[in-house]
Amino acid sequence: MSVLVSAYQSVLRGLEQMSLVIAGIVLLGMGGIMTASVLGKELFLRPVPDDLLMVGLLNVAVIVLPLAYVERTRGHIAVSVTTDWLPPRALGALRAFGAFAMAIFFGGIGFMVSLRMPGEIAKGAYYDGALQIPTWPMKAIFGFGILLLVLRLLSSIAAGVTTAITGRDEDPSLSEGAH
Repeated sequence: MSVLVSAYQSVLRGLEQMSLVIAGIVLLGMGGIMTASVLGKELFLRPVPDDLLMVGLLNVAVIVLPLAYVERTRGHIAVSVTTDWLPPRALGALRAFGAFAMAIFFGGIGFMVSLRMPGEIAKGAYYDGALQIPTWPMKAIFGFGILLLVLRLLSSIAAGVTTAITGRDEDPSLSEGAH
């Protein structure tokens, strides 16, 4: 069983790293689009068509793809004034509960967005603009990012429950140097 968990963690870690790199590349691409649009407007009086729409859509990837990595490294904004006083078992239970609530919330959103994709692909739905950009690719990326987050949250739930039972925080994502 330990080998299976280790393989799961390894694959998930690889997917999180890949998503983080892709989000960085997309962020650079967004900067390139805006730079090209400004230069095009100033030098040739022609900006990149649908530049703001493209940057807005690419923003989805920049935001959602790193979420699983942020969860793995516990990089979310947290106020821990009162929880710092709690024993490890209570912290583990709270972490498991928080991860469970996040998985339900984000998983529900990702599920609902993903349900709409087949219909949009079949209809050929697109955003109004010169380039008629289809609606489904960013929804697919959103769904993938949320799926990764939910998979990481399941791992966080398991780690929180283990800590709540044993009293030891043996979260491999932190003890192995996730940064």
